[in-house]
Amino acid sequence: MSQYQPSDHLEDLPKAECLRLLEDGSLGRIGAVVRGHPVIFPVNYVAFDGAIVFCTRRGGELETAASNTTVAFEIDGVDNIYHEGWSVLAIGRCIHVTDPVELDQIQDSRLSSWAGRGRDLLVRISMDEISGRRIRHHTP
Repeated sequence: MSQYQPSDHLEDLPKAECLRLLEDGSLGRIGAVVRGHPVIFPVNYVAFDGAIVFCTRRGGELETAASNTTVAFEIDGVDNIYHEGWSVLAIGRCIHVTDPVELDQIQDSRLSSWAGRGRDLLVRISMDEISGRRIRHHTP
C-alpha cells in the first residue's frame, strides 16, 4: 500500500497561467493591514494593463488600507466533487488612479463596483510578485 503524499497532486502554475486566470476572473480578495490587524476585503476587479484594478469608497477602511501600501490579492477556483482547485496570489503596491487618461481607459474596461454607488475611487495594484498553485487528482 502506497502512502499518500499531499504534494503528489500539488503543482505550481506558470506565470502565464496565473495571468490568464486573473484576466478571466472578476472577484478576488485583498489582504491588507488595518489598525495593526490583517483584514481581507472581497472586491470585484479587472486585470488591466498589467495590473489589478478595483473601485472603493472614499473614506472607507479599504481606501485607507490601499493608500500607497503593499497588499496581497488572491483569486481561486474550486471543484468540490473532485476536491480540486487552484489559487493565484499577487503581491503589489496600491496606487490611487488620478491620471484623467488612465481613468478614462479603466472606466471603459467593464469595471463597476458590485457594492453599489459611491465607490468612485479607482485603485491599481501592481503585480510585483505573482504565483499560483493547483491541486489536481484526475487527468482532465
